[in-house]
Amino acid sequence: MKQSFRGCFITGTDTGVGKTLVVAALALCLKQRGVAVGVMKPIETGYGVEGAAESDAARLCAAAGMTEPVEAISPYRFPDPLAPLDAARRAGTVIRMNTIVTAFHALAARHSLMLIEGAGGVRVPISDKADMRDLIEQFGLPVIVVGRTAIGSVNHVLLTMEALARRRIVVTAIVLNQTASTPPTSVDGMQQASTLALLRERSGVPVVGPLSYEPLLQQAWAQGCATMAGSAAINELADCVMGTARQSRVSPPSRQPRVRSRK
Repeated sequence: MKQSFRGCFITGTDTGVGKTLVVAALALCLKQRGVAVGVMKPIETGYGVEGAAESDAARLCAAAGMTEPVEAISPYRFPDPLAPLDAARRAGTVIRMNTIVTAFHALAARHSLMLIEGAGGVRVPISDKADMRDLIEQFGLPVIVVGRTAIGSVNHVLLTMEALARRRIVVTAIVLNQTASTPPTSVDGMQQASTLALLRERSGVPVVGPLSYEPLLQQAWAQGCATMAGSAAINELADCVMGTARQSRVSPPSRQPRVRSRK
């Protein structure tokens, strides 16, 4: 009998949109609800630039309260802050999906729900023939899309949704994150309201947020993350994730990773 798993893959419209914050705050929120949540950052680039303790993998692990070594959480870690394909090339290695899926199965067997953070967006290349969508397909989990509240996010989010729909990948929710530290102007507020309204009208899935900018994250990440975990937006997202998890348990494919041909 094939084992099934619950969880979500968290991707973004771009790099730096707040995926790690969303995953960490969501993991902490679910943990506080009594869920045995596990986290994973399969590929991390720019690893160690700010110190290993400040890496995405370390922050996710701390938020979920996991004790597994970093190799289990993040099988591929590269020092260069580049797209995974180029970062791997510069390190003289090749990212193999089998390695990532095996690590995922080991973690998922010990946790009732898994949260996996991607690197960059869905079309970011991870090998000569595969991009992040190919990896998402291997997990067989629904997706959360993280985007900015700023103008332009409507286009970026809907393009991401379209790319996922081409592979029939289910989207659980969209999360909009306020990444700017400066106080919003009246124009910013108008653009943010417009972005939320248009995405709720066009996306067909729950649109959560916006997540307010939290200054504590710059000085004390753990404290800032805890504040975000208690926010109404993250709790709404947790409700979406738990609702999806109750509806179905997804069985990852047992076959070898399939890579669609690129013409």
